[in-house]
Amino acid sequence: MQRRFRKAALRGVSMAAVLAAIGTFGPAQAAPQPGPAPRSAPRGMLAALHRDLGLTPDRARARLAQEAAAQRAAGTLRRVLGAPPAGMWFDKTAGKLVVAVTGARDARRVRAAGAVARTVPHSRAELTGLARRIGSRAGDGVPGVTGWGVDERANGVVVRTTRTGRTAGTDAFERAARELGARSDIPVRVERGDQAPRQEGGRVVGGERWELGEDGSCSIGFAVTGAAGFRGFLTAGHCTQQPDQPAYGRDGSRLGTSNEGGRHSVNGHDGDFGLVTVDRPEWSLSSDVAGQDGAPVAVTGVQEGVAGTSVCHSGDTSGWHCGEITLTDQTVDYGNVVVDGLSYTNACSAPGDSGGSYVSQSGAPKAVGLHSGGGLATCADGGATITVFQPVARALDRWRLRLKTGAS
Repeated sequence: MQRRFRKAALRGVSMAAVLAAIGTFGPAQAAPQPGPAPRSAPRGMLAALHRDLGLTPDRARARLAQEAAAQRAAGTLRRVLGAPPAGMWFDKTAGKLVVAVTGARDARRVRAAGAVARTVPHSRAELTGLARRIGSRAGDGVPGVTGWGVDERANGVVVRTTRTGRTAGTDAFERAARELGARSDIPVRVERGDQAPRQEGGRVVGGERWELGEDGSCSIGFAVTGAAGFRGFLTAGHCTQQPDQPAYGRDGSRLGTSNEGGRHSVNGHDGDFGLVTVDRPEWSLSSDVAGQDGAPVAVTGVQEGVAGTSVCHSGDTSGWHCGEITLTDQTVDYGNVVVDGLSYTNACSAPGDSGGSYVSQSGAPKAVGLHSGGGLATCADGGATITVFQPVARALDRWRLRLKTGAS
């Protein structure tokens, strides 16, 4: 076994699609179809929901059952609606999925699926069109502007700016966005905050974490398989930009190659996701991610995140933390790169978490996303926090990969 001497790379293995050393590799499993009610939630997830969302075990179980029903309804409606809905989110007060539609026929389909229909004036196409026009005004970036996207609950568009680092250009951009909205009769909300998202790559510190060659330490996302016996794992694209870099495991041994051939790293308008090839036979793939106190949580499939639902994230630095998805399909301006199609949560993170896993529906855990970035406030700081993730389905589709799944 080729070895690189260091302490323990991959400390904590970040809610990883953990690559377990020394084991046999079994055949890949296709992502299962959504099942009926979820199984009982693991104690670790219930503890994290209590710590991070203030839910008692009974309330957490009830909430997760409601979210599972909402996810099943969402899956059905994505197939049967005549057009993509203007919005879709989970109402935690009512315990129901809410779907914004523009026509009576789609409203009937929503109700037939057990969700709440909300009739709105603007279609998804109108909202995304306005968001694109606003984005075109940003050019190469505007100081103090951190992103924009569809505001599903308001049937409008949201523009995110910071209270610090503002210039006259920031104010001009906000005015231009509102004017564009007024011309279309679509509401534009400006959300000013103290947190500016940043991509969290971490720093190489004596091999304590697993490393992707020269790009520093990040976190594993999910194990995947592909054509011709391919084995690997997904992580953040900003971690894998340099091609053909050696990747090292938690024991310091070589496990594979990051961005093999220079065609497996995306960090820009198409998203923030990368691929590491696992080409060492002594490393096997696992469906597990590291949950509360490192307890394994096996993912059983892929799921699209719905605003308002709970989600748990784990990274090499911060460990396992839960929150709620607050926004989906957003454009984020990190200052050095603009990335489309990302989702926001109010969970916490820290540098070194990039690429880590986001998982939902605890009874039958589903892979939702890969950690892309977060605000300055970390899990250790407390207070208001934000994290940003890349939906995992986009990465799977891009390279025709299959998620490594398990039943327990």
